[in-house]
Amino acid sequence: MFFSLQIVAQNSSVKKQPTIGLHVFYNDFNTAQQIRTSSLKNVIDNKLWSKLSNMQAGLGINYLKGLTKKIDLEATIDGSYIDYLFRSGTNNGSSKFLLTTQATVNAKMFTDKKTVVPYLTAGAGFSLYNGKTGFYIPAGVGLQFNVFNEAFVFTNAQYRIALSQDVNYHFNYNVGIATTLGKRIKKEKIPAPVIVPVKEKEPEPVVVQIPIKNILVTVVDEATRQPLPYVAITMNTTDGKKTNGTTDANGNLIFKEVTANDYSFSGSLNNINTSVENINAGNFVIAGNEVKINLTHNDPRFTLAGTVVNKLTNQPEAGVDVTVVNETQNSINTQQSKLGDGSFSIQLESESDFTIVGKKASYLSNIEKASTKGMNRSTTLYLKLELEVQEVTTAKNIVMSNINFATGKSVVDTKSSADLDKLVQFLKDNGNIKLEVQGHTDNTGSVASNNLLSQKRANSIIDYLVKSGIVKSRLIAKGYGPSLPIADNTTAEGKAQNRRVEIKLIE
Repeated sequence: MFFSLQIVAQNSSVKKQPTIGLHVFYNDFNTAQQIRTSSLKNVIDNKLWSKLSNMQAGLGINYLKGLTKKIDLEATIDGSYIDYLFRSGTNNGSSKFLLTTQATVNAKMFTDKKTVVPYLTAGAGFSLYNGKTGFYIPAGVGLQFNVFNEAFVFTNAQYRIALSQDVNYHFNYNVGIATTLGKRIKKEKIPAPVIVPVKEKEPEPVVVQIPIKNILVTVVDEATRQPLPYVAITMNTTDGKKTNGTTDANGNLIFKEVTANDYSFSGSLNNINTSVENINAGNFVIAGNEVKINLTHNDPRFTLAGTVVNKLTNQPEAGVDVTVVNETQNSINTQQSKLGDGSFSIQLESESDFTIVGKKASYLSNIEKASTKGMNRSTTLYLKLELEVQEVTTAKNIVMSNINFATGKSVVDTKSSADLDKLVQFLKDNGNIKLEVQGHTDNTGSVASNNLLSQKRANSIIDYLVKSGIVKSRLIAKGYGPSLPIADNTTAEGKAQNRRVEIKLIE
């Protein structure tokens, strides 16, 4: 709980004057930790609430100002040396300086004219401890007592809710005294009304309004003039204040309700800066409610705009590490597909060949090729790519469609069998997985000869995988001959589907 004692010089008939105070407080992390790890009932039933002697003390200052007769604004800065209790239940190990600052709003049930005034308090706080920062929400209830003219005593109960990983939940107890910064207002009797002659109404003062506009920032590729999404934009003012944002899919970003002043706009994408544009207060004296800023971005590389798709569900797949290998320059770039749309974006150097493959635990990825050789950067910015992945499970075998053999032969054709390299990459990325490689045939010829052929074909694939660096103990070869058809053996198309290689995950 948060208990506060403050003596405040204030006239009760109006909102509070600016007031400053000094207080002593105690932090209680242990009780909050007990509640979060067990329950409030358990803490109460077993009398686990911390005693005052087990809490850490500190000093602070606070500032109050009335917003209305029933709402006060309060700002507080607290400092103490404590051995911080983190969310994991471990302490820092030694006492370090804890700085907290918060702003709260006190919503009162009555005005300050009443002797006893209940109120609610809530706001936002910031914490700094041993280089770790974070935010929390202070919330609670309280009572205000009108002790004598222009003085109040405050008590309130407050619980601090952590919003950041480096901040822990805790209670805070506080006792303090405060007084007004300005001249105190004396109570005076209300004089009897006096009738005076009516004077002519004086002209109202002229109010000069400072223009406020929305600022639309658009970023385009300098070579192709195409709009650029995901550009990080910064709006700087002359006093050093910065406002940041990111362009949308159409290359636009709107800074809303900006007051007339001098501003500078710049951006960055893929570690390359955009052009810089400046405006001044004169740019706000225009018709309409929008000021337009145009920025250009000059990156000589191409952009691979890809999407990772689950082959079975045809839905975007997030969390896939997409690796792009520049085979020409022998360099590597990796990016993870995004949550929601499975998209990824990687820059490609000119006059180069690329290999693209995905990696996610237990997922088999296609291996795709791309090239920028012979492409004109002044007319082309984006290369589009869809990368398919498929989860390997015990529930369903996966058909390796691009592993081929000559008719009636067991030697695998490595030049036309793209799935061999895909299988090698999958086994290297998932070092604990074991697979059964299955050979299947159609029903042409005897069952005995087909069984033997399918086994040899499975063995041939195992040999290729072992030569590619896969440990043989992770692999089992098994030929099923024509016993497990997946299509009708009475047609040429059906027979072609039945002549296949499948992989099965071994538990």
